[in-house]
Amino acid sequence: MPTRNIQYRSDIIANRTQYKTRIDVESNAIADNTWSHGLFMCCDDCGLCILSSVLPCVTFGRNAQQVDAGWCIGYAICCLIPILNCFFLQRVRTQIRIKYGIGGSAFNDFMMVCCFSPCTIMQEAQQLKSEPGQVIARAWW
Repeated sequence: MPTRNIQYRSDIIANRTQYKTRIDVESNAIADNTWSHGLFMCCDDCGLCILSSVLPCVTFGRNAQQVDAGWCIGYAICCLIPILNCFFLQRVRTQIRIKYGIGGSAFNDFMMVCCFSPCTIMQEAQQLKSEPGQVIARAWW
């Protein structure tokens, strides 16, 4: 008799339809905690790579505008000012990271933009381009 009961339970589990709720999707994305593209995967999008290599301030201004950090031209100009640009780059990177539920810290963002600013600008642009509507709101339960 117990064997039949186990068989019955496995049939229920096998035939059950899975429904993904919004919470399931958000939980999976938060558990992932990664950027959609790696830091040194700059050449995944050749057009973006060329634009960011020649005029990184334009790509940075677009990134800032997409996360509502400020005015595109204002951030593009700030990107050209040495030392000050690290603070603006870090601010936008942190906002993108929070918007998409990517793990990290503001200090880590600051170190990344100081050491690898062209790569971080391209990584942020690729994140915004590949997942424009998948904003992840962190749940605090």
